[in-house]
Amino acid sequence: MMKYKIARSSKTDINLAIQEATSELKNPKLILFFSGVDEFQDYAREIKKQFPEAITMGATTFAAFCKAGAYKDTLLVLGFEDGIRCEAGVLEEVDKYPLKYVDRVETLAANFHEPQNTVCLEFSSALISCEELVLSTLNAVLAKKKIPVFGGSAGDRGKAEKSMISLNGKVYNNACVFLLLENLNGKISFYRENIYKPTQHYFKSTKVDVRQRIVYEYDHKPAAQVMADALGVNLRDLPNYLDSYPMGHIIGNEMYIVANNAIVNNNAMAYHARIYNNSQIVLLEPDDYKTVIKSTLEKVKRECKNSSLTLMVNCLARSILFEGDGYLNQFATDAGEALGDYVGFAGYGEQLNEEHFNQTMILAVFE
Repeated sequence: MMKYKIARSSKTDINLAIQEATSELKNPKLILFFSGVDEFQDYAREIKKQFPEAITMGATTFAAFCKAGAYKDTLLVLGFEDGIRCEAGVLEEVDKYPLKYVDRVETLAANFHEPQNTVCLEFSSALISCEELVLSTLNAVLAKKKIPVFGGSAGDRGKAEKSMISLNGKVYNNACVFLLLENLNGKISFYRENIYKPTQHYFKSTKVDVRQRIVYEYDHKPAAQVMADALGVNLRDLPNYLDSYPMGHIIGNEMYIVANNAIVNNNAMAYHARIYNNSQIVLLEPDDYKTVIKSTLEKVKRECKNSSLTLMVNCLARSILFEGDGYLNQFATDAGEALGDYVGFAGYGEQLNEEHFNQTMILAVFE
């Protein structure tokens, strides 16, 4: 059996919060934790000090989720005592050269031989456009071994100020901390949910700066004007629509959400994920998200009858949308009713296998 404990604390004293959130942990192998930015460094240091034998890995978040609800300015802890095998590492200089550290992935991956029961869980530094470089580094090793990659970019209060990640007490702001995690009790299933649906407006990207995540032209016309025309609005009003009308990046039979970042020089569009030249793109619009979420949760419940624990990454933008509608806490408790025990965090991007995307929820369900 997978043996774990989920606990949280909103106490303002760092040591009292850690004590409350870890009081039931006896001899953990792995501790995952999430909190706001302000106390994160202290939590990272002190949790490792208290559990020196455990792997401790964490990320800052907009909100922390579990079946009891959605919590801000709270320390949420998931401690594994049995039923898993894990090893962790870090990629550094991820904004430019994570590939320099690929041997760290190779060293760990050599010890894992059950890909259907294993996941690479990763937390990446946000707001430095590193995610695609991180994924290509991890997948250079893991794709050959058929080990899936699942994770997210760290979060903050939603003002794009500062995010942090941590491994074994050390805090990073230009890195990816990753963990190869084998479920000794069975397989791991993955789900991805979009609450935006395609409009009838399809484009091809014809001039891009991949590294800067900028599209200058769709179908040889200025990208911002193309989007404004599709929405039937003036270019000067376009900023009001950016949050609600992301782009869909079509890859094969799948569609991944790419969040709008900003209009550049009145004619180009900057995004929160890469769009390559000659990509198939569709303008998205909001779907009825409560219906979509209900259907996702019912599907997971139907397909994963023996689930023991779920990990969730629920995009920061979705969390802000839900909070504005007074739905954030209900979202968390509804998820708990369907999934049972779970923990989740909210950051600036979601990653699954080879793709980095935005405004999405992903789930890893452990048997």
